[in-house]
Amino acid sequence: MKRTTRLAAALVATAALAAPAASASAQAAPAPAVKGQSKQLLKDIAGKDARLARLSTSDAVTRLADDTEAELVANIADARAALGEVRTSVEAADSTVDTRAARAELRGFRVENFRIVATILAKAERLEAGAAADPVATEHLAAAEAAALAITADSTKADIRAARTHLQAAQAEVDADDTGDDATA
Repeated sequence: MKRTTRLAAALVATAALAAPAASASAQAAPAPAVKGQSKQLLKDIAGKDARLARLSTSDAVTRLADDTEAELVANIADARAALGEVRTSVEAADSTVDTRAARAELRGFRVENFRIVATILAKAERLEAGAAADPVATEHLAAAEAAALAITADSTKADIRAARTHLQAAQAEVDADDTGDDATA
């Protein structure tokens, strides 16, 4: 009997000692989860920042006209600064609510928008020579370039579609002029 009583007392004492430790670990549990989420967010931010840095020095950007290239590189620099702000908020995050907000902001951040902008601007530059004689095509090219340079990392697909629409209209005008010249010759 004494042995059973001692075992029961030991179990009760062990349970009493383990209970405060369990509640302390339950309170400390969110910190590693936040740290893990923050670590992954910081990796995602670093990846997007590296892609932006590569894009700003890529051939697709450096082949553009100097003034257009400068504007696009400035837009990319602004996007990198915005990523820096998100990085700062993630580093300061102390709850999952903060990391969720940063994750939502990062999800809407599209690096590929700048690649699309570079493509639109390159096509517009190639059309400039053919559109020089047509004022309507020149207007569409100017509108396409303006719309493309207004695109940011947070821009929607509708913004990109608007720039592409102007570019396609300019292309149609240039093509119509080319076929019209061939018919008179």
